[in-house]
Amino acid sequence: MKRVAILAMGGTIAMVPAPDGGVVPALGAEDLVKALPGLDVEVTARTVRTLPSPSVGFADLVDLADAVRAEIAAGVDGVVVTHGTDTIEETALFLDLTIPGDTPVVVTGAMRPPGSPGADGPANLYAAVKVATSADARGLGALVVMSDEVHGARFVRKGHTSSTGAFASPGFGPLGLVVEGEPACAAPRASR
Repeated sequence: MKRVAILAMGGTIAMVPAPDGGVVPALGAEDLVKALPGLDVEVTARTVRTLPSPSVGFADLVDLADAVRAEIAAGVDGVVVTHGTDTIEETALFLDLTIPGDTPVVVTGAMRPPGSPGADGPANLYAAVKVATSADARGLGALVVMSDEVHGARFVRKGHTSSTGAFASPGFGPLGLVVEGEPACAAPRASR
């Protein structure tokens, strides 16, 4: 059975209602895993941070990269990072530049908080886990998976503030898709 590590950083995917009527990141990695439908992989979950993504600083990114490297050294088949979407591109690029090897590192998040109509977090997390354990994703560098699209960290951009289809890779397009829970990445593998 394949093994995947889920590392939580906070963001909308981890938001809960706040007393003032807004939302704040409070759900940890274990909470997010509970929302997943049945998976045919062994999942470990760890909360690295519980922050809104604009609050993620360089020290947080270094700690995240260290956690990703530790999971890879422990022999996982893939790593999924849950993160806020406002700075998901920057975090994915940082991981792409600092995590060597072929093990898939997939960053995902949500545009709508849990409990809201059409919350996209569980579907995005499910797709990210499937991509992280896919042979097609090996050697592609860090990836962003949102709305069943697989984007390379070097190309992905957030183009909308509220649409669940907010992410695109202008000039390149997605590297792959997740269709009915099965990822297919058509991009050529690059030596890392």
